[in-house]
Amino acid sequence: MINRSILKIALTAFIFSLSLSAVALAQEDVFTQPIEPFSTLECARCHEQVFTDLRDQGGAHKMVCRDCHDTFHNFKRGLSLEERLPSCQDCHEQPHGDDEAMLDCLNCHNNAHAPVASLNIDQLEPLCATCHSDPAEELAQPSAHADMGCNDCHQEKHGYLPTCIECHEEPHSTFESSTSCMQCHPVHNVSIMLYSDDIPNQPCAGCHSEAFEKLEKGHLAHSELSCTFCHANEHGNVPSCEECHDTPHNLEMLAEFDQCSACHGSPHDLMPGE
Repeated sequence: MINRSILKIALTAFIFSLSLSAVALAQEDVFTQPIEPFSTLECARCHEQVFTDLRDQGGAHKMVCRDCHDTFHNFKRGLSLEERLPSCQDCHEQPHGDDEAMLDCLNCHNNAHAPVASLNIDQLEPLCATCHSDPAEELAQPSAHADMGCNDCHQEKHGYLPTCIECHEEPHSTFESSTSCMQCHPVHNVSIMLYSDDIPNQPCAGCHSEAFEKLEKGHLAHSELSCTFCHANEHGNVPSCEECHDTPHNLEMLAEFDQCSACHGSPHDLMPGE
């Protein structure tokens, strides 16, 4: 019988020779095999910060790496950085116009992998009017807000909208929202006060408490109206009675009185005064 030790040695040698053959075969075939592009997770092993930026703040750029980097690690000699990396215009063309200042994308979007989060508001401020022309035109009118820079209010990041009470606290009524303030105060032109018919009476009460209380307690026709029904379109507008009532009395009777309130009292409760 064959000695078991000899059999084991022979078997081990055979397996070892097969392994060497497999390695040699693999080495021989390696240059015939195609190079497969890395997956996004494989890219992340070396580019961890890029991956986390895309994951946490990538926004619309949160795509697989190969969607933009379709040339695989191209670092041949003589190529410029622009030739090695994708161009923003490949996808976006010229979204902010063709002015020279608006074509240097990375001047404002400091990090292409976190395009919105990396916007530098100090660099953006001179360019605000390029995209936000309507606010710029409104701010051209003299007002307290016109004397401020855009970043004085939009101070934390691009797209940041402050609440009015960050500066103004609660000037004349309980704060509900910036939208409620802007029903009367156009935020980029606070030199005027405009409002619509659907504004409730309560905000007016902050400054006009006496008139508000009379309307609240009144029981005649005017108590059913909103403040803006009579004081329409612009703050400070005081209508004449004739705008609604024409001339209800004959001229001889009207000649004896200076104004309607002589008989009808305050227009807010229509109760004659003493």
